[in-house]
Amino acid sequence: SSGINAEYGIIVTILVLYVCYYTLTSINWPKAQRRLKTKVEARPPSKEDPWVYQPSKIYPPEWYAIPKHFDPKCQAKQNLFFLRTHQTGTSSVTNIFYRYGQEYDLNFVMQPLKLNLNYPGRINMHYLEMMKPKKGYNILCQYMRYHKMDALRVMPDGAIFLTLLRHPVDQFLSVFHNFGIKKEIRNLQPHHNPYQEFFRNPRKISLMASDEVFHFVQNSMSFDLGLNPLQFKNNTAVDNLIKRIDEDFHFVMILELLDECLVLLRRLMCWDLNHMVYVKLSVNNEYSTGISEEIREQILDWNAADKKLYDHFYVKMQGIIAEQGEDFHEEVRKLKKINAEFWRECYNNVLPVFDGNKIGYSLHDTHFDNRTCKVLATDDVTQTHVIGLRQFKDSLPPSDILMVRNHMQNLNKFNPAMLKWTDVKKALDPDDAPKPKIDL
Repeated sequence: SSGINAEYGIIVTILVLYVCYYTLTSINWPKAQRRLKTKVEARPPSKEDPWVYQPSKIYPPEWYAIPKHFDPKCQAKQNLFFLRTHQTGTSSVTNIFYRYGQEYDLNFVMQPLKLNLNYPGRINMHYLEMMKPKKGYNILCQYMRYHKMDALRVMPDGAIFLTLLRHPVDQFLSVFHNFGIKKEIRNLQPHHNPYQEFFRNPRKISLMASDEVFHFVQNSMSFDLGLNPLQFKNNTAVDNLIKRIDEDFHFVMILELLDECLVLLRRLMCWDLNHMVYVKLSVNNEYSTGISEEIREQILDWNAADKKLYDHFYVKMQGIIAEQGEDFHEEVRKLKKINAEFWRECYNNVLPVFDGNKIGYSLHDTHFDNRTCKVLATDDVTQTHVIGLRQFKDSLPPSDILMVRNHMQNLNKFNPAMLKWTDVKKALDPDDAPKPKIDL
């Protein structure tokens, strides 16, 4: 019997070791760490940044105020910080800043050919300061998570701070679709109604998302603006976030009032109304169709911090609009008319959606060589590549240039109206620089 017991003991030991091995190898450690982090307080950095904000010039409050009437003699502002929130229509707004910056030869805060600045981590300040142009930076409109000291450190004094918010229901549905949450979370894949399954236990199911999309699943606008996920349900922390954004940002735009916001932005920046022209570059509002009222309420409850943030600035925007002069609504109508005229003159067809949510166009034959029409229809990734080629042309390796060329040629099949490689090739071959050592 002792021999039999020994055999049983060996078998049990082997089974225990196997179970331990299987458990250790099957745990998704980043997700497990996220679960553990919800039970502890966030720790401050071990070392404080010695940098201290000391502005060389103090601008008066009037510099940052939105005038009630447009002054033709005003001084144009060319330094701006645009905190891009996700799935809020920032692609079309960023296109405005890309066009303006290129027209006036301004410098962008960016890493070569990348659409984000180490998002969702802190930006690489050492790299940005090392690559800083002699004239300094003018515009930041890449994806980053807001940290006030980082923004002040990289931007020149007097820069205008902007961001864009969207109704939390439409924003969440857009995130759910465009980031492929159903595919990311295995439990949702077999369900015909993934929203209903998600809200059966949103806390548990959201933890199954990969690290790439986890921070988009709940209150992503508040997260982008700096709110700690551990404080999503902390009303005091959310109120403090809204207060900080109110103090730090000179203008918080609302997607549902985009034309009105662009006219206000034009007045704030003292830009020409034609600079505010835009076309729709992605599908944004089509996902809320067919969503039940119960699901809408669950989305708002799950994204309570975003709802509170959005409601505050929506009411504030309505107040700003109400204070504008009589010519304001005429300017809004004029902008809509200019947009419609550009669309009618430039494009003859809207092409099928590609790459998840991007919209393609085809040009009229009469505007085949019109650069403005092409730039308007060019997505933000390609625009980042084009600007990167101009700004970092002396340091980019040939492999990066080849990658940009291939990217543009592939996208051009789906969006013939966008910039072509031949349109930007000259940026690599200025008169005073040697030709790249690759076949263009």
